Parts: sequence; structure tokens; C-alpha cells
Amino acid sequence: MSSTRRRFLTSCGELLALGGTSLLAACQSQPPPITVTSAPAPAKPTTAAAPAASPAGSPSAAPAVSPVAKPAASVGPSPSAGVVASASPSPAVAAGAVVGKPMYQMDARHTGLSPHTGPQRLAIKRMFNTNQPDLRPADALGPGPDIQSSTAIGPDGTIYATNFVGWLFALKDSPSAADSLDLAWRFRPPNGSPFHCTPALARDGTVYVSFTTGTGDAARGSLFAVRAPGSGQDGQMVWQADLGPGTVQNSPTLGPDGTLYIVNVPGVLSAIDSSSGRVKWTAQTGTSEPARFGQTVKVAPALGPDGTVYTTTLTSGLYAVSPPTGSGTQGSIKWTFDFGEHLGPTPLVTTPVTAPPNRGQDGLGSGGSATVGPDGTIYVGANNSNFYAIDPNGQQKWLFEAERELAGIWTTAALSSDASTLYFAANKGGVYALNARDGSLKWQFNIVGSVYSSPALDAAGTLFTGSTVGHIFALSSRDGERYTDLDVGAPVWSAPSVRPDGSVVVGDRTGRVIVLTG
Repeated sequence: MSSTRRRFLTSCGELLALGGTSLLAACQSQPPPITVTSAPAPAKPTTAAAPAASPAGSPSAAPAVSPVAKPAASVGPSPSAGVVASASPSPAVAAGAVVGKPMYQMDARHTGLSPHTGPQRLAIKRMFNTNQPDLRPADALGPGPDIQSSTAIGPDGTIYATNFVGWLFALKDSPSAADSLDLAWRFRPPNGSPFHCTPALARDGTVYVSFTTGTGDAARGSLFAVRAPGSGQDGQMVWQADLGPGTVQNSPTLGPDGTLYIVNVPGVLSAIDSSSGRVKWTAQTGTSEPARFGQTVKVAPALGPDGTVYTTTLTSGLYAVSPPTGSGTQGSIKWTFDFGEHLGPTPLVTTPVTAPPNRGQDGLGSGGSATVGPDGTIYVGANNSNFYAIDPNGQQKWLFEAERELAGIWTTAALSSDASTLYFAANKGGVYALNARDGSLKWQFNIVGSVYSSPALDAAGTLFTGSTVGHIFALSSRDGERYTDLDVGAPVWSAPSVRPDGSVVVGDRTGRVIVLTG
């Protein structure tokens, strides 16, 4: 987006803030001749929605749990046969990765497709509370034990989780207490926090996790490689890679060749050798204009079939980054896709960003991560409540207009095993299932409250997600039928993880790691 257009859209957001509920009709541009699909008019909920917590909000501001209606799925055009396809393995399995869940949204393409089968009926089985006196370091950067990241799962079922207070935890099923998880080991650097980081796992069990250390001008990001200790409960650092000045609140993605990709809040994308911690190359993403509250947050880069790296920013849109050739150390921007230049006919809902907890409310960029299809198509949701399909050359294939809300879409879409259907959740309207070919709506499951929990899809076609009002849902990916609506008593922003034994893991904003079974 040009600086003039961005200032215009921002000024429109300021007018909206002054005018209350006005919409940004004056801020729209005429779309190119591409497919645009809008969500149907929403059904009125039978209970009032609780106020949505802002994405990337203060850990201490967890909203109270409210009663939730039992909504029925809103079914659009009948999905084609074979929507729930199980013949094709997860890309992580096809690439020879360990089973479990090695990274955010399962694999480097972020398909969210697990090789394991979870239960359709959910109940709380085990729990670990990270909000314990001996787990509150005096030099913590985060004010509470809030878990906003997702978990990684080892092939033996070990759960790897982080919290805002500053810990990486390795948790195992307790052999002595059927309702508990035991702490196997933990890790944190002094004065450090992983914030939103979801760990990544190597085949040899090495855990990769980012931490910010220091505050203000002294803040600096690092990526750590950590292994389980030979004895005791203190994880052992293998190496530390410097990510430069500024904070890092994002997750690493592990490529099939062992390269790790991570972007920091100032927008610097780093490619790191996972065996040594050597920074292989970097590239700057984000706008050249000052970013008062950072270029990125809560993002995990996605990897295309040709090696292109895709990452979003809060200030503009999607960046496609090409690695350098030969021994070069500087990646190059292949193309950018500015969401503000690709708007549908429905007016936006925005308001100015005034602090880090309400980043995304200006409608300019995205706090979600991209999903990449097997043909290289990139799928991504944006703060303007649009969901996009973009071809590998950076051209829009189609867009879908979700119900309009501030900071519209912060989840990463899951992709069916036959690549025919996308599943994402939004700040308004609940869970959407779209036809990957043209962006048409297959079905919609309305949820009271907002959803920042990226959906996970199991091998049998069950879709799992959480909500800001503390409910976990298990849905049929075929038609949106609700199998389970479980109240866990606290907001869930983490993406569910399916373990090899079929149990499902989530973290909540009070700091609990919860294991769900049938």
C-alpha cells in the first residue's frame, strides 16, 4: 500500500473511532475482477457475547468466562464427496518428520493436519498448572502465567509448552496421578520470556524456542536450541542464535532441510542452521515507515514448495522472501501482497491502534500466519476480516469476506488432506469452511465470542478449536456438525494439538495445560 493510501485508511479509522459505529465505506478501493465471496447474514446468538480480548493482549487481562449458547452449524452449498479425505498423509509425515506435532500448525506449510485421530467427545483428563509459586521468577518479563502460544508434541507424547512468565516446559503423563501431568524439565534464560512462541522439535528431540531478554532499548531476541537434561529438571542449552535488537514474540518453523525460519517484532526474518545455530541469511520485512508497535506479532513463517518463505506483518500484508543464492547472506523480497490494496465490496470495521494489546484493529495487516497448498497457493487471513488465496506469483486468486470485526482474522487455516477445503476461525462468525478452488463457503459454525485458536484437523476429519469464552469445540469437518462443546473455564487462544495416543492438548490464559480425552 502506498504511504498516501495507508495514511488515508488510518485517518478513516480515526474517524470511525470518533463516530462510534460508522463503517469505512469511503476507504474502499474497487477490487480487480476476481472472485469475491461474502459470509451469509449471521444468525442472532441466543446469549450475549462476552467482550473479546484483543489479540496479543496483556496476559493479565484474561476475560471472564461467559455462558455460551449451543449454536448449530450454518451449512452452505453441500461439500463435494471426499471432503474428509484420509488417503493422503500429513505433509509432515510425507516428509519423514517425527510423529506428534513438531511445530506450529504441524508442518512447514502450516496445514494443521495431524496424522493422529482424536476423540469426537471431549472431557478433561489431565492438567498442569504453570501458575505455581516456584514457577514465578522474580525477573519475569510477563506479568502472569498466560499461555497464548500453542504446544508442540513429541513422538512419545511429551508436551512442550511456553508461558508469558518465561518458561519452556516439557510435560509428561503422570504415572502416579491419572489426572495430572508431571514436569519432566524446564528452561528459561535470565530475564527472558517466549511470549507467543510455539516450540519446534527436531527428529533427535532438540527443542527450538525463541526468547526475548531485557526490556526497552535493551530488549533483544534469541533463538535457543535446548535438550532434555541427563538428570534434574533444568533443560540444557545447545546453542543460542542472536535475532538482533528488539523483541521476538513469534514461532520458529523447521524446514525439511533443517533450516529454521523465524521473524522478530521489528520484521527481520532469519534463516538459521538448526545443527549449529549459525544465522545463514536474513531479510527485512515490513514497511519502511516507523512501526510504533512493531511489524509482527504471533507469526510463524510458512515455507513454499520452491523454498520461498512467506510471512505476514501487522503494517501491510504478506511478504514472499527468496533465499540468497550461493553463499549470500541477504534474502530478497520476491513480492509483497498489500491487503489494503485488495478489498472486497463490504465496508471494513477499524479503529486506531493505541497500544500493543489492540494491534491489528486498524485493519492494515495480519496477525495470522500463512498456509501453503501443495500447488504453492498461499492462503491467509487478514485484520480487515478478508481471507485470501494468492498464487505463487503474488496475484490474488480469490477472497472471502468474513463477518466484519476489529482485528478480523488472527488464526491460521487448516487444510484438508485432499487440499480441497480450508478451515479458519475469526473474531466474528466462528469457524468457516471454504472451497479451496474458488473461496465459496461450504459451511459456517457460529461461536459466541471470538476465536484466536487456529483449528487443528485430525486424521479422521474432526476439527478442534477453542474460543475466548473458554469453550473447546470438536466439529465434523465435512459439514460443521458439533460433536462437543466443552467449557474448560478459561479463555483458550492456543491451537489444539493431537497427541499420538489420541488425546488433545490446549493451553488456557490462566496458565493451565489441559489434556482432553473421549
